[in-house]
Amino acid sequence: MNGCETNPNSHSNGHGSGVEELDPPAGIAKLQLLDDHDDHDDQKNTASDPNIHHESAPQLPQPATAPMSRFIDITREFIEASEKLDVGQLVKDHEFTLFQAVGALEIGDLKMDSGLLEPEYELFDAWKPRLPEELVGIMDRLLCNEMAWHSGSALSQTLFANLYIDQLLSSCPTTLKQATFGARPGTPADLLDALGQDIVQSVLRPYCIALIKCCGYVCWQVPSERMYEEEDFVQQTYGLPLLQIVDAREVFALLESALEWLDENKGAPSLSEELATAMRNRLLLRKSLLENFSLGAEMYHEGVESTWTGCLELVAKVEKEHALAKEVPEAWSMSVQRKLASSVPPRSLVELPFEEAATTLKQLCAETKDILKILNYAGATNTMTYFMHFGARRPAPLPYTRSLIQSLFMKDVKIIGKMPVKCILFDDLSELCYPMQELLNPANFEVEAPQSPQFQIARRMDWFVERAGKAYINLYRDFCQNRSRLRRILCKSILDWDSLQVEAEEIDSEIRTFTLEEPLQTRDGPQYSFSLSSWVYHYKLHLMETVVLLGFELEIFPLHEFAGMYWYLQYYLRTRAAHVERICSFVTKPPASSSSSAEDQEAYQKTHSLLNYHLLTITSMQDLSTGLVYLYCVLARHSLLGPTPPADALRYEGRLKPFLTIGCPEVVAYSAFRDVVDNVEISDAELLSYAAEHLQEAKRGYMHIAKLDADTARATLCEQDWRKNMQRLLRSCFGAAVAVGVLAREMEVGGLEGVKVSLDRGAGYHEAFPVPVVGVRK
Repeated sequence: MNGCETNPNSHSNGHGSGVEELDPPAGIAKLQLLDDHDDHDDQKNTASDPNIHHESAPQLPQPATAPMSRFIDITREFIEASEKLDVGQLVKDHEFTLFQAVGALEIGDLKMDSGLLEPEYELFDAWKPRLPEELVGIMDRLLCNEMAWHSGSALSQTLFANLYIDQLLSSCPTTLKQATFGARPGTPADLLDALGQDIVQSVLRPYCIALIKCCGYVCWQVPSERMYEEEDFVQQTYGLPLLQIVDAREVFALLESALEWLDENKGAPSLSEELATAMRNRLLLRKSLLENFSLGAEMYHEGVESTWTGCLELVAKVEKEHALAKEVPEAWSMSVQRKLASSVPPRSLVELPFEEAATTLKQLCAETKDILKILNYAGATNTMTYFMHFGARRPAPLPYTRSLIQSLFMKDVKIIGKMPVKCILFDDLSELCYPMQELLNPANFEVEAPQSPQFQIARRMDWFVERAGKAYINLYRDFCQNRSRLRRILCKSILDWDSLQVEAEEIDSEIRTFTLEEPLQTRDGPQYSFSLSSWVYHYKLHLMETVVLLGFELEIFPLHEFAGMYWYLQYYLRTRAAHVERICSFVTKPPASSSSSAEDQEAYQKTHSLLNYHLLTITSMQDLSTGLVYLYCVLARHSLLGPTPPADALRYEGRLKPFLTIGCPEVVAYSAFRDVVDNVEISDAELLSYAAEHLQEAKRGYMHIAKLDADTARATLCEQDWRKNMQRLLRSCFGAAVAVGVLAREMEVGGLEGVKVSLDRGAGYHEAFPVPVVGVRK
C-alpha cells in the first residue's frame, strides 16, 4: 500500500455514526508527520519564488499533484498498526462516506469487482470446431436453460449465460444477418476441421436463433395478461433484443436450411447417421415449438387442431437420444452477468437436470394443448369448474400456459371470442338459481319505452351485469394465479362480493315491483327469491371456503390452529348448505303444458341437478371437517400437537382479519368460538366416537360422488382432474379414520402417554386435508 500527500486540515476528531474512533496508530501518525513536513516545504518554496505575486485575491483550488518520488511505502507500518485494533474497532475519518467506501473496492477481485470479466469469457471462440455429440450436448443444455426460465429463473442465470447466445445478442441484432457469432477467425488455410466449424454455423446458429425467437414470443405473451413479475416469471432481458423484429418466416427458412444441411452431410466420417438424426430431432422440436409459440390467442378458435401433440412425440425421441450428448461446460460463463448488470454481484447459474427439463417441457405441451378445451363452450359452470381445477394442479401450470388461457378466455372483449360477458353471466345465474323468465328474457333488451316494465327490468339487469360482470370475470383470471397470490386476491375480492350482495338485494327489491313476484309462504313468513343476491351470496360463501382451504394447502395455519380453522370451514359450509336449500325451495318445475317449452324443462333439470350436487359435495366436506375438528381437539387436550401458545383473542382476530368486515356470515365471538372448538363438556371417548361417525359419513358421500358422471358434476372439461380430486379427498377420509381408530385403541389400553403425532401431507392425501399420523409406543 502506498501513502500519498494529503491535506492535514482534512483530519478531525469528529465521531462517525456507530463507529468507535481511536487514536491513530504509529503507522498512520508517521504518514501524518510526512504530510505536515511536505506542506511546510511547499509553503517555504512558494514564499521564495519571485514569480509568485502575493496578493489577497482569492485563488482557485489547484488539483493536488504528487510525483512518484514523493510516495513512500507504508504497507508494513499499516499492517502493524492494524494489528493493534480490536475486532469491531475502526479508524475512520468522518468525511469518508459510504459512497467513497464503495468506490474504493478493489478492482480485479472476483468477489468485489462486479464488472470483471473472467478469462473464460474473454478467450471463448464461438467458431471453434465442435464434434456432433458436443452440439447435441449444447442443444440439450440450452433446452434445460429454457425450461428453467419458464419455471421462474432469470435469463441471466440460464440462457444468457450461454456464450453462443451471448455472441448472437451482443451486437443487438435487428435483422437475421446481424445475428452471427462474430467475425470468422483465421484464414481458410488455418481451418483444420471444416466440418466442425460448418456444423456450428449451419446447425447450432439456426437452433440458437429459433430458441431466442421462442423466448421473444413468450416474453410478449406472459406479461400481456395478469401475471406477477418475479413471483411467476422473470421477463428482464437487460435491454437485449429477442429478435422481435425478425420475421418468423425467416427463422423457419433458416431451420429448413439446417435440416437440409444435415441431410446432405449425413454419413460423413465425423457425422454418423445416429448423431445426425439426434440433431435433426432437436431442430424439428425447436421448429414445432416456434410454430406453437408464434400462434397468438387470436389464432385459436373452436375446433382448431392442436399441434402440441407433435411436440410431445419429439420430446420422447429427444429423451432417448440424450445419452449421445457430450457436455461442453466452457460454453457457459457467469461473466455474462457482469456485463448485463455490473451493479450487482453475479449469481450462480441454474442447473436443471435434463430429466426435469424434459418433464417440464412435456408438462408445458400437455397443459397448453389441454386448455384449448375451453374454446368448446360447455356452459358457465363447466368452464368455472375447469378453471378451478386448472389452478389447483400439481405441479402448478407454467406461467406461459396460465397467461395463454386468460387470453383464450377473454378475446376481443368477448368470452372465448364469441359471446359477450352478459351471456356467460346469465348462463351461470340461470343454471344456479333458475330465476323468473322475466329477468333473463332477451326481448326485454329490445324494448325502448321507459314506461314499460320490460324496459325497467332490462335497465336494472344491465346495471347488474356491469357491476357483477367485472367481479365474475376476474374470478376466472384469479384462479390462474399461483396459489399464494390467489389467496391474497380472494381475501380482498370477498369484500367486493359482500358489497355487491347488498347492491344486488336492492336491485332484486326494485325488480320485484315489475315482475309482481308472489311470495313463498314459510313458517318464518312470506319469502321472496332474491335471485341476483342469492347468486352473489353463493359465490361469496364459496370464496370464503376457498380462502380457508388455501390456508391449509399453503401451510399457513400452525398445527394447534387446525381444530379452529376446520371448525370455521364447516361453519361456512353449513351456511352455504342452508343457502342452497333456500334456493331449492324457489326452484319450481314449470307446468307441463304447451306454453312450457322444452328449453324451460331442460333448464329446470339442470338447475335441480346442480343444486343437488352442491348439497352432496358440501355435506361430504362438512362431515370431513367436523370429524377433523373433534380429532384435533383430542390431540390438543393431550398436548400432542407440539408447542401451543396460550389462547389469545388478538391472534384470533389477526387470523380472521379477511372476514371481520363481512356482514353475513359474521365472525363468531372469540369466547363462543373457544367453547365450540374446545368442547370442554365432552369426554375424549365421545369426541373420538363423533369423529368416527362424521368421517364415515364423509366416506360414504365421496364414494357416492365418485360414481357420478362428469356431466352431473359439471366437469366435462376436466373429468380427470375432478376424479383425482375426489380420490384425494376420499383418501384423506380413510387416513383420518385410521388416526381416530388408533387413538381410541390407545386410550382403551392405557392412555396416550408416549404417543407421538406427525402430519402427513403426502401419500396421495388432499392438500387441504393432511392426515395426522399417530405413532404408538413400542
